[in-house]
Amino acid sequence: MAGGLAGSDVMRFQNSLVDLMLMVGLDENTGLIPEQKGMESKKIMDSLFELKFPPQVLSAVSSNTMMHFFPHPRQDFDYPLQQSDLQHQLLKSTNVYHTMDAIPKSKFNKGVHQSRIVQRSTSVAPGSISRHMATRRPFGHIKKSVYASTLANSQQFPIPDEVIKSIQYFCFPDELQIVDHKAETLTHFLVLTNIHGDKTYATCITFYRPYIVEKEFDGNLVLHPDSSRNNWTDKSNRVRCFIPLCCVLISKYPYFETMKESLSYMVHLIETRPDDMYTYIKLFSHKLTMTPTPPAGRVAIEYSIQDVSFIISPSQEAEKQVIDIPLYLPFLIFPPDEILRIISAILVEHRIVFVASNYALLTIVMESFLNYILPFEWKYTYVPILSSKSLELLEAPGTFMMGCHSKYKEEVTQVGGLVMVDIDEGLLSINPEQADDARSTRSGDSDSIEDLLDIPEIPEGAANLFTKVCQKAKFQFDLVDVQRPSYFDLKKERSFRRRKIQTLNDFIVSGCLELMVNLFRSVVTETRVEFKRFNKQAYLDSKSGPEKSFYEKVLKTSMFKKFLKDRINDKTDYWVKLEVKTRPQAKMSDNGPTVPSRRPQLRKQSSVAITPQKASPSQSSPVFRMPDIGDRVIDYLKNTITCLTTAVQKSQHFQERASYIYLLGMCYLACNKLTLALENFISLAAIDAQILPEQVVQQICQQMADSEVQKLTDRPEFHALPDLLSTVTTETIHPSHRKFEESINLPEKDLYFDDFVECVSVLEMTSDTDTIGRLFRALVPTQIHQNFIDQETFASFMHCWKENNKQCLSLGISDEDLLEAECVLKVSSLCKTDYGTGRVTLTDRRLCFVKDISTELKEITRLSKIAELEKKTMYSFLKQVKVLRIKSKEGSRFTAWLKEERDDFCLLIEEMWAGKIVCESTKDIHAIQKAAQNVLLVDAVLQSGLDEETAHHGNREEAARQLCFYKKYREEGHHNVPTETKEVLQNRIDPNYGERERKTVHALLYTPGVPEHSISPRLWVGLGDGKIKVYNASHWLLESEFVQTKQSVIYDKVCTCLVAVDKKHVWAGSYGIFIIDIETIRSNKTLMDHQEIVMDIVSIDSGRYAFTASINGIIMKWDVQKLTQAQPAIRLEDVRDLRSIKYYQGHIWCGTWQRIIKVNDSGQILQQLEFTLVDPKYRPVEMDCFLILEAEYADEKDEIWAGCRREGEILIWEVDSKEPSRRISINCRGISDMVIQDRRVWAGSKDGQIYIINSETKKPFRTLQAHDDAVRSLCNAENRYILSGSGSSDGKIAIWTPNDTRTESGTYLGI
Repeated sequence: MAGGLAGSDVMRFQNSLVDLMLMVGLDENTGLIPEQKGMESKKIMDSLFELKFPPQVLSAVSSNTMMHFFPHPRQDFDYPLQQSDLQHQLLKSTNVYHTMDAIPKSKFNKGVHQSRIVQRSTSVAPGSISRHMATRRPFGHIKKSVYASTLANSQQFPIPDEVIKSIQYFCFPDELQIVDHKAETLTHFLVLTNIHGDKTYATCITFYRPYIVEKEFDGNLVLHPDSSRNNWTDKSNRVRCFIPLCCVLISKYPYFETMKESLSYMVHLIETRPDDMYTYIKLFSHKLTMTPTPPAGRVAIEYSIQDVSFIISPSQEAEKQVIDIPLYLPFLIFPPDEILRIISAILVEHRIVFVASNYALLTIVMESFLNYILPFEWKYTYVPILSSKSLELLEAPGTFMMGCHSKYKEEVTQVGGLVMVDIDEGLLSINPEQADDARSTRSGDSDSIEDLLDIPEIPEGAANLFTKVCQKAKFQFDLVDVQRPSYFDLKKERSFRRRKIQTLNDFIVSGCLELMVNLFRSVVTETRVEFKRFNKQAYLDSKSGPEKSFYEKVLKTSMFKKFLKDRINDKTDYWVKLEVKTRPQAKMSDNGPTVPSRRPQLRKQSSVAITPQKASPSQSSPVFRMPDIGDRVIDYLKNTITCLTTAVQKSQHFQERASYIYLLGMCYLACNKLTLALENFISLAAIDAQILPEQVVQQICQQMADSEVQKLTDRPEFHALPDLLSTVTTETIHPSHRKFEESINLPEKDLYFDDFVECVSVLEMTSDTDTIGRLFRALVPTQIHQNFIDQETFASFMHCWKENNKQCLSLGISDEDLLEAECVLKVSSLCKTDYGTGRVTLTDRRLCFVKDISTELKEITRLSKIAELEKKTMYSFLKQVKVLRIKSKEGSRFTAWLKEERDDFCLLIEEMWAGKIVCESTKDIHAIQKAAQNVLLVDAVLQSGLDEETAHHGNREEAARQLCFYKKYREEGHHNVPTETKEVLQNRIDPNYGERERKTVHALLYTPGVPEHSISPRLWVGLGDGKIKVYNASHWLLESEFVQTKQSVIYDKVCTCLVAVDKKHVWAGSYGIFIIDIETIRSNKTLMDHQEIVMDIVSIDSGRYAFTASINGIIMKWDVQKLTQAQPAIRLEDVRDLRSIKYYQGHIWCGTWQRIIKVNDSGQILQQLEFTLVDPKYRPVEMDCFLILEAEYADEKDEIWAGCRREGEILIWEVDSKEPSRRISINCRGISDMVIQDRRVWAGSKDGQIYIINSETKKPFRTLQAHDDAVRSLCNAENRYILSGSGSSDGKIAIWTPNDTRTESGTYLGI
């Protein structure tokens, strides 16, 4: 499949500038049939200039097919033109008819000259154009079966049917009329939307061609092109006229100005040589449809037609469409207050109609306003130009944004409730709306008519700053031209205007984005990403005065909900980048200093003034010049590939290289070389994943056979393909966050363990593997001797779990009565208590009482203050009643007559109480959450066990006790931590919390905060499955979920090391090097030069360079800014087990299992330290870690400490010696990692303990009980903390406070 049809010209770009060119109008083949049917020829002749004619689609041109539709559909087999044919066609002098298709006359119907009125009774349906285009073959000698099999042409017709069904009426929105003089050539723009909401963009140019209408002897009218200027003697039977012809370029990309320039030049050439019109159409169509568009980034594309060059500029953000319109025009038309009102009307989703006397302005102005409100996206009906035949759409119910000519202004004003934006006058007005109209158009809303007609004001602070942007955005070329000399070089003049408009657009985009950040900055404050929750009420409560009305309306809109969904999903886009960047610059509100909330953001912030920097001409984007097409498309593509390959090799900036690789992949795809295309896209994913065409990658693999894809994945250069495909598949499906009310179908089968794990995870009962295992064993009692859960048991269990959730929610407790992030777990039945009749409520923090017919909470006691739970039996009306008595440490008592549910409720309290005790004793901040999860599962097991049909009915209490992990953990005393450990231990966090499998903590990294960028101190955690989790090191809460690294063939998925190479980036080592932006916590670049897993990374020269080392002994030096290798790679011969490297005094120290090797920058071995102990009775050992300890005094020597892999030994060398000088023996199974803290060495062991060693005496003086598995990673957080990570059996991180460490005498070790 690598070659495909490389030898043929059946090729096209997936990202072409133009997908289709249409010629719309009338000509000698269509004849003259007016809209008013049944008119006689004489009457048509007499009123020729007053009649209106339905426009027709005359021709359609794609990259490889040209069709003409009159007098009958036929294919032009001379398209595309060869260069020799092109020169010949431009040199010969023929009439319009002969050159219309560049096809010999013999290929036409013989009656083509007889273009009479009776020859066309019906129009060609535009919807049939795609059928005609798709069923035609570009060349007769290519078999259709072979042609259809290529991916590059799997969609022969690139535009959906619904997009072009009414295209001819939008080309002539005022209907087609014939004129008696040559009118001015005009352009306008269209935005066409299909049924799925996908937009297609069109640029139209309308020019006039001379014709002669002749009345023949039989009374029929015949239309002839007028190529002469002779005067007629008989004017009674002839009329000279000009018929409009509209040429339309349709594209997936909004390159309005670029397409306008190309069309303008084409029409200029046509009017110079009108007989060669279709020759020029073929020339321009082929060039525009075979020119690719650049990806977002720095590289622009230049193409030339007839020695005139055109520039295709890239988008600045991968998440945004390119902006190819002058955004400053609305600022010239509207005053600042009106611009703000229009923006407000759009944000609250009013029904808006723009009117103008200039059709071109309608689309430009409307598109400009949609760019102003980004990242909010208009998702309703959007029709920038309404034709005269579609004005009834203005009366349609629902939300829309439309545009129409000002001649229909009177009709627009008659539609009640519309917001009318008059572009000619620069004013916004609201049409009065009658009550009946209001009900018909907004029947789904509960808002009053006055509210519907009101446009709320933009909040004052943000509006005032945006007004300054409005003043600077008023740009007049005439004012600039006053001091400029006149340009006689058209190319220079066009270049000047393009740069000036681009600079101004950048300024406006920055100013508008600043407005949107200032308006919605506090949304982040009230958004809980970890709980997928937005506190709407708190957000509105933080607003006051007129601004509250604005936010109340905006929060109801679909645009805001989409924006909020992105924030809840923690999407990092251009809005977030600016919000984070400007966060610390927020000023105090008028009410005084703001109080920081639970997040670093301020709860209430005023606007931030941002002055965007103007790009200087020297900072202009590099331009890639497309070669000439020539006679064969394949040669054109080969030349393009050669030029792009050279550009990749010469580029010095990774973003430029990414753009070139993207274009290379598209070129190979156009050649149908799928393997080479995939190879380039895999390289692109490594450099800049944001511009990766994910759907294209997926389509390529779908086009290839499974066996071919498998063969590719076995090749080294394609090892990243499976992960890339899985990423594409995951991101293609946008899962909605499951709400409690969402129904989930019960599995209609018995559940084996794997099915059970999946079902419980989908229901969000728990994702913890150990908990799921205990739950499975609880629901399948051992005496039943089965390895599955029957359908009836699971159905009953799930029903009880859901019912408890509903009961807790139906209690109606307000957020004000609950503590922050407090969760209600269980509510008892109505019972008698010491506080009266009501319900006992268990939360994850405390026990509370809710009085009957009330929702007010009254605290009984905090969980941490419970002293004893006593189950008693008391008498009531001569009956024995089971009661629960709760005693607090403060001496108070509370008695609840719980009756039959006493034992169950007591068990739930005991588990939650034990979880709280374990949390406080072990400093495990996740113990509370896990205990709460256990309580919900235990309750569901107990309640479902009451059903006789369930498997655990006979021993439900025993099944429930199996799930009470923390109750058992406490009873067995595992929560008791030695005093010396407890003094140093500050916190434990569980990065595996919520994961289905526990993974080893392989790497830890602490990065300090950046106050000027409002970046808090962070803890980066690299796990054994390739995930990187980031915690806020101020309160140890998860800040960002994870960045998935790639899969390693040898080590499965693993993140081996994390290093902050500079202040902006963290490099993660795995099967490749993943570069993570510290500010956004996202990885869009990957270095894949290492063929084996990367074991260690070292940053040197203040972050200018970095060394990376892979397990096979390859060491590479990188230029951190360029992301290129700074020197040839160092290869350590016979090294297959490189574990770590250090850079010390200009040399690289490499640690393997057998020895430590000192090499210089060129790879020359200078010294080797063998692991041979002096005492012969000891066997040779293997090293798992080493460090270099600098001497404290001048008369001392630096030392190298190496921890033995399987023995409790630490060997110490002086840095210039060959034999170890000291040996420290520790009673453990091996030393796994070491770190220096001040003059002490912290050594982690395979037994899960940490030994603190005095570097002077070489003796361990403290032992910390750290983990239940081996200590796999240690990190010194700038002497503030020591962080330790453990193996998968424990999978936790311990945070230690080193300055709390005491000496043997009991005094503190200061740091």
